[in-house]
Amino acid sequence: MKELAISIRQEPLELVYNNEVKIRDIKDQNSIIELLNYLYVLLNIKKVNQLNALEESVLNGVILTSYRHFTINEIKHAFRLAVSGFLKIEMYQKLDSITFGKVMMAYNDHKLNKIKEHKKTIKPDNTMTIEEKEKIEELYKKNCIIPYFDKRKTATKPIINWQTYSIFNHFWNKKAFSLSKDEVKKYKEEAAKTLKNDLINKRTIENRIDINKPLNKKDLKMYASCIALYYKSDDILNHVRMEFEGWNDKL
Repeated sequence: MKELAISIRQEPLELVYNNEVKIRDIKDQNSIIELLNYLYVLLNIKKVNQLNALEESVLNGVILTSYRHFTINEIKHAFRLAVSGFLKIEMYQKLDSITFGKVMMAYNDHKLNKIKEHKKTIKPDNTMTIEEKEKIEELYKKNCIIPYFDKRKTATKPIINWQTYSIFNHFWNKKAFSLSKDEVKKYKEEAAKTLKNDLINKRTIENRIDINKPLNKKDLKMYASCIALYYKSDDILNHVRMEFEGWNDKL
């Protein structure tokens, strides 16, 4: 009955679950064990094929560090989507860190699409109330900005994707940081090098990619922006802490 009650709300499930307690804030670690037991049943994994104590401990650690910005119910939702074929990935009767990562990566893409679709149903800015604008801003913080800076704490290289590019634009428009001419040049050069390396790596999977073609300007701009965001994170966080009350305990 709870699932039905949630599903008839205006917001998609991906946003409804996001309002629940995140894994990083869970006090009772038995919740993770209960989550794994649920996934064993969902995937129809027999007792003999379940993880041993060491393997389960490793997976627990992965969940607590890499997926801490998700909620327990959201992860269950992700796996239900996966086994139902909505995430369009191969699923087997097994559960390990690789399978978990594959599902959550596909789910994150699915979630971003859901958020994008949901935004299209929202009234234009000129007809929005202050409360509606604040709600959208809060959703964007929860779904995009906070998870990015959460990952950035341990990231050893720029996180490059279109979501990160949108975060760059968000803070650039707020004038949360500045870029010198030398920095712009540096980030563009690093972007060109990184994009070319990514194309070379991708070519091993898709031979039809021609790395001798001129680099796509749109992709280059996205790469350079993500790289700039990576290096300017401290400046942005200083700006955020001064501007938004309550962010200190989240970032």
